[in-house]
Amino acid sequence: MLQIFLLIVTTGGIAAYARGRGGNPWLWGTLSVAGHVMIQFIGAFALALFGKAHDETAELTVQISSWLWIGIIAFCARFLLGMKMEKPGGMWSCPNCRYLNQHYAVICEACRHPYGKKV
Repeated sequence: MLQIFLLIVTTGGIAAYARGRGGNPWLWGTLSVAGHVMIQFIGAFALALFGKAHDETAELTVQISSWLWIGIIAFCARFLLGMKMEKPGGMWSCPNCRYLNQHYAVICEACRHPYGKKV
């Protein structure tokens, strides 16, 4: 139950970063959840195939690998999306629609107007 809650929270954060950095939030959210679930199922299948279905260390390795996937996706959404765009120094108001954007957003979340020029 806790794992599902953490997956929902992390996926929401990844989608928010993707939206603010110019990416598609649905794509990045789906990528994180689908990768996590696939690693869980393929890992369980591989453990059963190799006869290690009840090995706690192997099960923990699958769990860590699936959460490592979420971490990699979060890193990419935060630091690789919009990396060629000018970055704000803090929260900023869009000159086009006056929406107050977060400090990580390089594109207005309301009207998609960029913060600055491409660097």
